[in-house]
Amino acid sequence: MTPKVSPTSQRTRARIIDAVVETVATEGLSGTTLANVAATAGVSQGVLVFHFKTKEGLLTETLRRLSEEYRKAWEPALAAPDPLDRILGLVRADFGPEVCNRRKLALWFAFWGEAGADPLYNRICEEAEQVRYAAMVGACAALSSGPDPVLLASSIDAMTDGLWLQMHIYGQTVRRADALEKALGHLRLLLPDAAGRI
Repeated sequence: MTPKVSPTSQRTRARIIDAVVETVATEGLSGTTLANVAATAGVSQGVLVFHFKTKEGLLTETLRRLSEEYRKAWEPALAAPDPLDRILGLVRADFGPEVCNRRKLALWFAFWGEAGADPLYNRICEEAEQVRYAAMVGACAALSSGPDPVLLASSIDAMTDGLWLQMHIYGQTVRRADALEKALGHLRLLLPDAAGRI
């Protein structure tokens, strides 16, 4: 039986993970330490060790929360009855403020950079990506006409990845609203018959 976690303990854990997000955005994964996370969270290192045991445990839990937040952001798009609306909802979710912001993009790219060398990070990232990609392929496959659904889904997601990379590298010079408009413009090129609805 899993022990119950008190609301105070849950809030402390959430505050610590928020501090990891902030610290990784400024220091990277290698520069993130229990000491600087504790300082950012306003808790002792002992509190971090109590909740997460090690830096690896802390980072793993942060990646899990990041993946879960992302899923909660895009999953509502699947409720739309029209497949084009599902595709548009998935694309818009990728550029929503809770997903697409400087700190979260820094965190994603930090974990993706380590995923090749860390099997646990790799598994968490791959599972999150597979579920989201399957949702996009399913929406593309439900279109009454259009290109091959796997190729279409891959093209849409590749554009998003590229725009996320530009936003991560160039920061404030690439605005979220502009990136979304580029993603939608790309979708109009991919689905010219539906361009008027995009």
